[in-house]
Amino acid sequence: MAAEKKVFTDSEFIELQVQRYRPRYLKEESEFKKCTTNAERMNFFLNNEEEVAHIKSKIQQIKPHVTKCDIRASALRKLGNVQFQNKNDKDALKLYTQSLSFAKSDEEVSFAYGNRSAALFYMGFYEECLEDIDRAFKHGYSESRSAKLFKRKEDATKAYSSRKKVVKVKTYEIPQSEMNPSIQSARNCIEIQTNEKYGRHIVASRDIAIGEVLAVDKPYAVALHTDISSDRFLFCHECLKHCYNVIPCLNCNEALYCTEACKAKAFQNYHKYECLILPYVGQLLGIKFDFWLFSLKITLLVMTEEKNDETMYRSDRYKEISELEDHSNADSLEKTYVSALLSANIFVLIKEKIKIFKEFVVFEEKFKELFFSHQQMFKVNAVTIISSHENDKFYTSVTGLAIYSFYSLFNHSCYPNTFWNTYESTMVVRASLPIKKGEQCFISYGPYFAYDDKTERQKRLQRLYRFTCGCRACEENWPKVTFLTAIVDHKDIKQVIKKLTENQALPPPRYILSLHKGLETAYRILDGTS
Repeated sequence: MAAEKKVFTDSEFIELQVQRYRPRYLKEESEFKKCTTNAERMNFFLNNEEEVAHIKSKIQQIKPHVTKCDIRASALRKLGNVQFQNKNDKDALKLYTQSLSFAKSDEEVSFAYGNRSAALFYMGFYEECLEDIDRAFKHGYSESRSAKLFKRKEDATKAYSSRKKVVKVKTYEIPQSEMNPSIQSARNCIEIQTNEKYGRHIVASRDIAIGEVLAVDKPYAVALHTDISSDRFLFCHECLKHCYNVIPCLNCNEALYCTEACKAKAFQNYHKYECLILPYVGQLLGIKFDFWLFSLKITLLVMTEEKNDETMYRSDRYKEISELEDHSNADSLEKTYVSALLSANIFVLIKEKIKIFKEFVVFEEKFKELFFSHQQMFKVNAVTIISSHENDKFYTSVTGLAIYSFYSLFNHSCYPNTFWNTYESTMVVRASLPIKKGEQCFISYGPYFAYDDKTERQKRLQRLYRFTCGCRACEENWPKVTFLTAIVDHKDIKQVIKKLTENQALPPPRYILSLHKGLETAYRILDGTS
């Protein structure tokens, strides 16, 4: 039996590289310490002719994986047929999508769309089925097979027309009358303030009730998680939308999109460059780094963004992203050394394969500075996107990373008065406690007093964010919920907890409503007002 391949996280991989390069680092530590900017740190390696020659040699030896191949596409489609015959429709659908991502000729593309339409039909996705049938015909689906496709189109049209109206869950949208005049993604109940202790932070501009929406924040950019196996064939590379009938990039098999609009937007803004190096990155570094690829994507977006000098705080503008803390001094010098070395590898790859500096009037030094600083920034500001799926059963999975400028202005508390959840990649922030006018709005960066003791929380916050939390739960050393017997044993609280536990299996939008009601009930009980 073959040994299972070990999959490393970004941080685990960096730790391994730290050990690997330690002898070299110890020799060069004193010189590297003199570097004061991110560009200088990368240039420490890029100005070394032997180092650059070695990197170029590694790149030349790489045999990039095949991106388009009809033989591979046909084989994957046939594997999909086996799963389809065994009534494993979802597995069949993923294989048909894989086939589509490899398909080169119109014939193979049409076969993949045609076969996937069958899986979609039996899964009850009639609208998506009809879209795939149209795509199959557009790519010249074989006349000898057309009869069954026309029949499926007729059946899907009838099924789609006759089924009960499906209510699609929409992201909460802030009413026009409640829009914040100063913050693009916020309601008019909060404002940005600045002081010496907290820096920029969010404060209530009026009393806010439990469950009220404070902000609906769209990310500046997202990146699909590179280690979600076959589930990546169910998500849009551009917006992270969960989609069962994604369409492929014409040039690579890495990127898939929910619509032609997303495909065109991605290609214009960054993917036409990214596409050229994706087949090389994993082999050059030994791992496909989420942060490395995300950093490259943001750097490319910056170069194509139109200038906007509007005074409103905007979530769709790089200016706000550039003002986030990058915690460049949080890592040890040794980790920074290794990160700079690996970044230098990627930079040489970019120059060799993309030739990007000939197209843009951009200095290479600026590109290096941005590329490396983005990596440092994302370590503390990137948000993990959790997606929910509901087919045979409800489940959640990590699907990507996102960077939100406004969300990053919320400070941490181990007893936060707000919480957030995502709808695809759109973040909605709600009040979890009543918030008085003038009070600061806090979120949790992960540690929460109810589940972790103070020592555990403080260690984690120091390790990841380099600060000591001074929230009320920490100052008063509150016990974990398991020790709060007066609360846990309260008969009415027990009923609330029981109901919330039962509702955990609900899809997130319905569970959020149930959680909202539960929070209100629990707060009234504990406040003695019920």
